Amino acid sequence: MPEYLRSFRMTDPENTEKAAALLNAQGFRFEPAPFVDGAMRLTEEPFPLGSSLAAFFGLIYIQDRSSMLPPAALRPPKGAVVLDMCASPGSKTSQLASFVGHEGMVLGNEPSPPRLAVLRQNLCRMMLTQAVTSCYSGESLPLPDASFEYILLDPPCSGWGTEERNPNVTKMWTEEKTLPLIRLQRSLLREAERLLRPGGRMVYSTCTTHVKENEEQLQYAFRDLGLLPDPLPMPDGYTLEKPLLGCEGVWRLSTIAGENQGFFIAGLRKAAAGLPEPSPMPGSCGTALTSRQYKACGFLPGDLPGGRPAVFGTSLHFVPDHAGHLPKDFRWQGMYMGKATASGELTPAPFVRAGSDLPRLETEGEEGIRLITGLLSGQSFIGDIREKSALLVWEGMPLCRLRVKNKRLFYSER
Repeated sequence: MPEYLRSFRMTDPENTEKAAALLNAQGFRFEPAPFVDGAMRLTEEPFPLGSSLAAFFGLIYIQDRSSMLPPAALRPPKGAVVLDMCASPGSKTSQLASFVGHEGMVLGNEPSPPRLAVLRQNLCRMMLTQAVTSCYSGESLPLPDASFEYILLDPPCSGWGTEERNPNVTKMWTEEKTLPLIRLQRSLLREAERLLRPGGRMVYSTCTTHVKENEEQLQYAFRDLGLLPDPLPMPDGYTLEKPLLGCEGVWRLSTIAGENQGFFIAGLRKAAAGLPEPSPMPGSCGTALTSRQYKACGFLPGDLPGGRPAVFGTSLHFVPDHAGHLPKDFRWQGMYMGKATASGELTPAPFVRAGSDLPRLETEGEEGIRLITGLLSGQSFIGDIREKSALLVWEGMPLCRLRVKNKRLFYSER
C-alpha cells in the first residue's frame, strides 16, 4: 500500500458516519487520527482509496496528516472570512471551508490557471458552496489593506519534507536553486501582512525542512514586517522536532515513514489597532434565479444556506453572502453549479447534491453499491420518474444528481 494513501479526511461533517459506512461497505477499514477533526488512518485498503465511491463523490479527501495541520493551526471560527493565498489543489481550502461552515467564506487564490481548474473541480466535487476562487499573482492581490482577519499562507517551497515519496527532491532543490523560492516567500509574506487586519491571525506553512524557508522567514516577518509570534499548542499524535534559531511555539515535523511528511507550521498575528469593520462593496453577483428556475432545479428554501445560486452568462454559480465584501473590480468565481442557456434553462452539475424537491433513487447496502457502480460505468436504470433529474441516494445520504430521459436514469457529467 503506498504510504501517501494512509491518511485521509472526511469532508462533510453532516454525513461523516454515512461516508464511513460507504467506505466500510467497499472493504476499507480505518481509525480516527488524533488532533485533526475528521482525520482518518487507513488500516485496510482492498483497492486504491482514490477509486472508492467516497472519493469519487467528494466525501473524503486523501491528504497527508502533516498537510492537515496548517488549517487546524489557524482554526477560524464559524462564520469567518478566510484567505488561502496559494490554494491549489484545494486540500487546505476545503479544510478551512469545513471550519467556517456555510455561515462563512474562504477565498482560495491560485495564480496558475491549470492548477486553478483543479482547485475548482475539487471544490465542486465536495460541494463547498462557501468557497470562492480567484486567479491573481499572490504577491499583488487587488484587495484593500486589512481585508482579512484570518490568512493561510502555504507558499511554493522546495518540498524537502516529501523526501520519502520523492527521494531526489533535495538534489533537485539545492541551496542555490531555492533562492528564487525564498524571495517569492518573502514577497508573499509582505502581501499577507498588508492584507491582514490589525489583531488578525495568519499561519505560515511549508512542506520543507529547509531552515532558510522556515525559521529564517519567520525572523524576517518579525524583524522587517512587524508581525508577532502566535505560539501554537502541542498537536497530539505528532512527533515534533525542536525548532531552530530560537523560534518557539512552531511545529517542525521531520519525515517519519508511514506517519507523516516533513512540514513546518507557524502562527503569526498583527498588533491590534482601532480599525472599522470593512463596508460591503457589492461586485458582480450575477442574475438571481426566478422561482421557476428554483423549482426546475428542485431547490427549496434552506437547501442552499449562506448565499444563493446565480446565473453568470452560460454558467450557474453559488454566491456566498460574504462575497459582497469583495471589491467590485475583483474577479472571482463562486462554486460551479451547472450550465445555463440563453432561454434561462438550467442544468445543475451532477455534484449539486442539494434539492429537497427532487425525486430520489434510494439505494442501500451491497446491492446499492453494485447499482451505483453500474451507473458510474455507463449503465442506466429504469424508474418511474418524469422529472429531468433525480438524486442518487445511498442509505439516506445524497451522492449526486442523475439525468432522466424516457424514464431511464443515468449518470452524466456533460
